[in-house]
Formats: sequence, structure tokens, C-alpha cells
Amino acid sequence: MVEHMTVRDARRAEAIGRRVRLQGWVRTRRDSKGGFSFIEVNDGTSLGSIQVIADTTLANYETEIKKLPTGASVIVTGEVQESPAKGQATEVRADSVTIVGTADPASY
Repeated sequence: MVEHMTVRDARRAEAIGRRVRLQGWVRTRRDSKGGFSFIEVNDGTSLGSIQVIADTTLANYETEIKKLPTGASVIVTGEVQESPAKGQATEVRADSVTIVGTADPASY
């Protein structure tokens, strides 16, 4: 079962292991040579964002995810996992990333 969750709640250790749907805006996106992207998503419920890991196996990885601009509106479905990185308790491993709307980087 997938539950709607805010970024604030997904950042808490209690969320680890839960399947969630997050809705928010892209703060940053960076691509790895390892075949995945890190997408920082915020929904306004927290000053901090949550890191989403989008793998190259996602159907829209090459066509949409690798082109996501800052400010794009997204819906992310995936599992909250413990983050190995310092400074964040959790991250979301995406099963899907749906682009709701984009933001023109030149005017945003």
C-alpha cells in the first residue's frame, strides 16, 4: 500500500520502510555516472528537502528525469530508506517519478 506523505514526515527515521507518494517541487537534480539521478524535492512542509534516487531503469529516465529543471512539479512514488549520507536520516528510492509541470529555467 502506498500512502501520501509530506516531505517533513518522510525525512523522519520512523518513515523508513514505508511506501510513499510525495508531491513537491524539484530544488536540484544531479546525475551520477552510475546510472541514476539524485533529485532534491521539497513541498513546503519543511525547510529541508528529501533526496530521491531515480534509477536509469525508470521508463521516463532518459526522456524526462534527466531533463528535470529546478522548480518542476513532480509526484514521486517509492520506498523511504535509511540514507547512507551524512546530514540526512532518510531518502526515497523511486519506483516512479511523474512530471506534473515544468518550470522554464530561463525565467524561473
